Amino acid sequence: MMKKNIGEKIYIFQELISTMDTSKEMIQRGVDEGTVIMAKNQTAGRGSNNREWISDGNDALFSMILESNTTKVNLISIITAYSILLTIEKFTKEKITIKWPNDVMIDNRKISGVLIENYIKNDFSKTIIGVGININSIHKISKNFIYPSVSLKEIVNKKVDILEVLNKFLKIFNHIYKKYTKNDLNLEVISERLYGLGQEINFRTNYSNNKSESNIFKIIKLNKDGTLRVSNSDTKVLDLSSSEIIA
Repeated sequence: MMKKNIGEKIYIFQELISTMDTSKEMIQRGVDEGTVIMAKNQTAGRGSNNREWISDGNDALFSMILESNTTKVNLISIITAYSILLTIEKFTKEKITIKWPNDVMIDNRKISGVLIENYIKNDFSKTIIGVGININSIHKISKNFIYPSVSLKEIVNKKVDILEVLNKFLKIFNHIYKKYTKNDLNLEVISERLYGLGQEINFRTNYSNNKSESNIFKIIKLNKDGTLRVSNSDTKVLDLSSSEIIA
């Protein structure tokens, strides 16, 4: 269990290649668990499945360094997304959902994403959690984004302080992460916030016959280990892990 809160040490940079890459460099130097690396700009920021993470310098872009627990890897992404959801709720009453395994949505538009990478060397390992939250960027007229997206500023119609969002997030995440380490998470509550719960959603998974084929699954619930319970068109129940989702 952590002796310090996550975010007691925060390094803020004007520009980095990516906060994930800098986190790996700092791990090699023996940085403390719970350290947060933040950047105003990233020249090669990335999201899940190696997609480019685009930001105009007005968003919250940061990574957190934690101890690894490979048996709960699916839960890390979920509790991070849920912490983001609860943070955004501090600013708006709009309906916010978690698009499993790593996106946060408002009205079918992506406002945040989570990227998990494990750093393993010799006899130790760390987990790096990369977070991008659209704060003050403008998405209405931009053509840079693959999927429909939105920023907090566009939702609340005013500029939002990025560090205020970060501080609120860290307070919430610390609380939830401690519950996670004690196996005391209320996953039923988190499960209720899943995007498309009880509905049929298109995924491309390892169960597809080819990479261009989408499978239609009905989302049933979030499992205790963070995997997703679904049923397919043949009503067969499956438990999907994030590694089974194809880009």
